[in-house]
Amino acid sequence: MKPGDILKDFMLFDQENKEWRPSSFKGKRILLSFHPLAWTPVCADQMRCLERDMAVFESLDTVPVGISVDSIPCKAAWAKELKLEKLKILSDFWPHGAVAKDLGLFREKEGFSERANVLIDEEGVVVFSKVYPLAKLPDLQEIIHFLKELHHAGVDGNVPAKQCMVDLKGNSLCVDDSRNTGIQSTSDHHIGGGIKEG
Repeated sequence: MKPGDILKDFMLFDQENKEWRPSSFKGKRILLSFHPLAWTPVCADQMRCLERDMAVFESLDTVPVGISVDSIPCKAAWAKELKLEKLKILSDFWPHGAVAKDLGLFREKEGFSERANVLIDEEGVVVFSKVYPLAKLPDLQEIIHFLKELHHAGVDGNVPAKQCMVDLKGNSLCVDDSRNTGIQSTSDHHIGGGIKEG
């Protein structure tokens, strides 16, 4: 997905086998944090970072969730191992990777999703999307900084006309849209032939 796209509502089960829908969080921003597989080092760090910064996200009216193709029992055991108390981690298990596929983030060859972050605003519109190398931990501070800009813009009306970032090759990527917000960056989707760390 790219900035300006509308997120279709969906339903997945979390680690407590409870239904989770974006539409249940009207008036909130949502961070969909995709990771390839549970029980792998980088994926574990990705979820721990989200849990660590839950208070920051709450202060910015944002609900972060982890998503992967792992089953609900797998998610439950992993959440216990990671000592997740607030973060919900969702199972995109069956139909296998359906949500990741709808968002264009499923790696068919490997059978799991990209490592990616997709930020949805209060109206269900994508305002940030980024795909990372499989072995790279996403920079959560980048997203928090972006959220703070959105938050302050909503308070004082001073919305930046353009958002820019530098990609993995040093190229500047800038996005303008009718809403005057939004940023997208995708890394090389074909780094390596599989996953050694998740």
